[in-house]
Amino acid sequence: MSGQSPDFAEGAMGSDYARHSQVQRDAGSNGMPYLHRALEQVMTSAELVPAPGLVPAVRRRRRAEPDVRTRAGERISASAARKLIDAVPRNSRNARASRWRSYALWCATYDWAEDEPNAVLSYLSDLGDRGHPATSIEAHFSTLRAMRAIQGEPLSDKEVKACQLVIRHRAGEEADDPLVEPGPLQADAVTLDELRRMVRTLDRTTVRGKRDAAVLLIAWWMVARASEPARLNLHDAKIRTVQIEEADGTKNSHQALIIKIRRSKADQAARGQEVRILAPAETELCPIHALREWLDVLADDGQLTPGPLLRRIDRHGNIGAKAAGRPPKDDRRRGGITADTVNDIIKTAARAAELTPTPTSEERSAAARAKQEALAAAEAAPTAEEADAVLKAWRTAHRAARAAVRRITGHSFRRGWIQQALAAGSPPETVALHSRHSLRSTAFDAYRRKRVPWNQNPTRLLGLAA
Repeated sequence: MSGQSPDFAEGAMGSDYARHSQVQRDAGSNGMPYLHRALEQVMTSAELVPAPGLVPAVRRRRRAEPDVRTRAGERISASAARKLIDAVPRNSRNARASRWRSYALWCATYDWAEDEPNAVLSYLSDLGDRGHPATSIEAHFSTLRAMRAIQGEPLSDKEVKACQLVIRHRAGEEADDPLVEPGPLQADAVTLDELRRMVRTLDRTTVRGKRDAAVLLIAWWMVARASEPARLNLHDAKIRTVQIEEADGTKNSHQALIIKIRRSKADQAARGQEVRILAPAETELCPIHALREWLDVLADDGQLTPGPLLRRIDRHGNIGAKAAGRPPKDDRRRGGITADTVNDIIKTAARAAELTPTPTSEERSAAARAKQEALAAAEAAPTAEEADAVLKAWRTAHRAARAAVRRITGHSFRRGWIQQALAAGSPPETVALHSRHSLRSTAFDAYRRKRVPWNQNPTRLLGLAA
C-alpha cells in the first residue's frame, strides 16, 4: 500500500482507510498492528464503494487484433471470436459453409431472398428433384435451419414441418426407385480375417510398413474414427502388464495397451476417454507388437520425443518434421499424420488385399465424362424442371454404380470391430463402452445388424428348410 498515492488509497479503500492512516503515521513502525486491524475492518465492511471523482486513471491498451462485430452488431474480441469458430470441428465448418453457399447460389439463381419465408422449403424440394438422397437433404435442412436462427430469421414451425414432409417424400421416392438401393451409402465392415489380409500386404521390414501396420492395427482394435489415431500423442499410448482373474480363480498376466483419446467427435468438451486393449494371441494382428516396432523406428531415428505418435514419412524415408510435403496446419502437430492419411492407408491396403476394386484409368475417364455431359445438358435445358431431370438421372446412375461395389473407408474398421464383437457374444453394453457409444445412440444401433442368426431362423424351425 505504501507505493500508492493517498488519493488512490482513499478512493479504493473508502473513508475508513483515511481515519486509520493517521494512526499509522503517528505510531510509525509501532502502528503496524493498528493498520492490520484497520484493513481487516475495511475489507469486511460494506464501505467498498469508491468515492465520487476519485476513480484512478486507467491506461488503455491497444490490441494487436481489432475487435469484431457480430451480425447483430454486438462487439466481441478477436480472440473470443476465433475460439468460437475453432470450437466447431473443421470438417463440420467446411460442410456447413458449403451447404450455405449452395443455398445462396440457388436463391440468387431463382430470385429468392435468403431470409424469405419458404425459401428453404423450396430449395430442399429442388434438391430432391435433382436426385439428392433424403439423408443429404436432411443435412442441408439442419444446417440452413441453424444458420437462419443465428441470423435472427428462424424458420417458423409451419416451415419446419413442411420441410420435414419434403424430406419424407424424397425418402419414399428412393424406396420406390428400382434403379438404386435406398438409404445412405455406408462404409462396409472390415472383419478380423480381412484385417489380416490388409496387414499382409505391407512390407513390415520397412519404416513405412511398420508405421502403416501400427495405424491399421491400432485403429481397428481401438474402434477408431479416422481422426482419432491421427491425434494421438506419444504419451497417449501406454503398454502395461495387467492381472486378469480367470473363471477358476487363478490370475494370469497379460499385455495390455491403454490409449487416451483426448478429444473426439463425441467428446467435443475434451473430457477425455480411455480405451483398453488386451494383446491378441496372434502377433501378426497384435497392436502392441506393431506399436513396439514403430517406437523402435522412432528411437533409431532419434525421434522418441514428445509429439504425435504416428508421424509422417516422405518418399525418401524421412520421418516426422523432417519429411517433405505439406505439414498440418497446427504447428504443434507438424510431424504428425492427419485423418486423411489414416483413410489413405486403409483404402490402399484394402485395394492391395483385393477387398475393393481399383478403378482403371478408362473407368475414371468415363465417370468424369458422364458428369461433364450431364452438367452441360442441364445447362442447355430450356427449363429448370428439365435440367433437374437430367441431373437426377445422372446422379441416380452414379449412385447405383457406387453402391454396386464394396466401399472401405476409415469408418469400416469401426463398423467391423463392433459387429465382430457382438457376433462373438460380447454384451452390447461392453461393446458400446469400448466404442464410446451410448446404448441409446442411433449410430450404435445402425452398426448392429438386426438379423436373426441362421441357426435360429424361424423358417428353419418349421421343418421346411432344406
